[in-house]
Amino acid sequence: MFSKDGLDNIQNANILSSNDVSTMKTLSKELQRVFEVHQVFRTETEMRYSVLDDVRFPTPASKYWQSIREQNVFYTNLIYLACDYEEKQGNLELLKIELYELKKEDTARIKIKKAQIKRTEFQIAEMMIEAKDRVREIAIWEQFKEELKTLDKFDIENANTHQPESLKLRWERQLEIAQKTGHESLGKNSLTGLMTMGEKPKIDYDKGE
Repeated sequence: MFSKDGLDNIQNANILSSNDVSTMKTLSKELQRVFEVHQVFRTETEMRYSVLDDVRFPTPASKYWQSIREQNVFYTNLIYLACDYEEKQGNLELLKIELYELKKEDTARIKIKKAQIKRTEFQIAEMMIEAKDRVREIAIWEQFKEELKTLDKFDIENANTHQPESLKLRWERQLEIAQKTGHESLGKNSLTGLMTMGEKPKIDYDKGE
């Protein structure tokens, strides 16, 4: 269990008092569970309602194409993470070789090398957790894409196709919010977009005064 390895590392470093070590031992199982289940990236609820909100992405098509963006970012970062993971594993192998080649009297260098190995092992464990959660989010974005395709017919090959309709609705909704809340900068940006599209919306700010 990784929590035991981590606890042994902490204890061997003599950074804690005996009472604190005892506390950590008592919590070791829960800390292992926390390490495995802690939230890394967004939950499905956050993705569905916070990212794909109905104001910024008012149509199924706009939600679909934002899902494309999000999924691609996570896939790209997963590729980079896999490369970093391989590099980190190589570094770990080199550190172990360097430790093996040290003479017994090089006590300070041995201590430093062991610490570097422990740090690298923990970084690798964190990378594995991150990779797993990236796959989870990639899969959820795929689920969203399939759901959205059942709600409406739209172009899934060209992002530009839906934008005249989606942006118009987005700016109309933002302008409505701005008028209700007195948010002038939001209203100005939305009005600018609508006017550029040839729309002539009514401006009526209610600042609640």
